[in-house]
Amino acid sequence: MKEKILNLLEDALPMVDFSSEFLFSAMDSLSVTTVLAVLSDEFKITLDSEDATPKNFMNLDSIVALVENKLKEK
Repeated sequence: MKEKILNLLEDALPMVDFSSEFLFSAMDSLSVTTVLAVLSDEFKITLDSEDATPKNFMNLDSIVALVENKLKEK
């Protein structure tokens, strides 16, 4: 799952360093919106602005956890 998400996000946002432990602070609002849209489309889950928190976007692992939690809610 983590590798799949990393590949999707690197394709969509090649200038973002997804290995960063401070990912949220390195992203602008368009990048965050792109992540939400890409993951929503790929995994058929609902992600919105309420999910765009520093906790959920701290690093790649937190993004993976967000997706996994949304999939469990389906």
